Amino acid sequence: MRLREEYREETVINRSRFIACCAPAFTEDQARDHIEKIRKEFSDATHVCTAYMLGENNTIQRSSDNHEPAGTAGVPILESIKKSGLSDVCVCVVRYFGGVKLGAGGLIRAYSGSCASALANAPKVEDVPFGCYAVTYPYAMSGTLEGWLRRNTTVIETEYDEQVTCTFLSDQPDIEKKVRDISRGTVEAVFLETVMMEKDV
Repeated sequence: MRLREEYREETVINRSRFIACCAPAFTEDQARDHIEKIRKEFSDATHVCTAYMLGENNTIQRSSDNHEPAGTAGVPILESIKKSGLSDVCVCVVRYFGGVKLGAGGLIRAYSGSCASALANAPKVEDVPFGCYAVTYPYAMSGTLEGWLRRNTTVIETEYDEQVTCTFLSDQPDIEKKVRDISRGTVEAVFLETVMMEKDV
């Protein structure tokens, strides 16, 4: 599971503003680009603390306290990323100091909480296996079968020759049976391959 797009969320804790800026990142370069962009955008912020987790089996993990007391910002953000169940993600938490010191425990709760809330609310996707199928049928069945396919599957291509050939994607386990039932046993959906598709979570 990963983020669909960049997402931001702001929290105020004891007059300090915390802005969690989350983005998908599949390489360290992408993560660094996101961090650089946020640091430029919020160049007047007191701190921009960061963490990212990416790569195969989430092997690449980095964090930065950005001048907050050691261990009070970057690591708590990274721990929140780990607990979120997401991969390939980079989070920057921007802080504008509000005049009240939070102490080490308060900073850890503020940074981890800001990150956790943003990741929980951000739009997410996951890769889901879809079957790719082809079905060939006579023009007389266009209204019934083609209409049903357009409503219930993702149609990729429709070719009109002596008969109609429709290529479509479906994650329904019994799609072949449904096509047989609609066509009263006269048409078969032929499985071609498995395709990974992004699906909103």
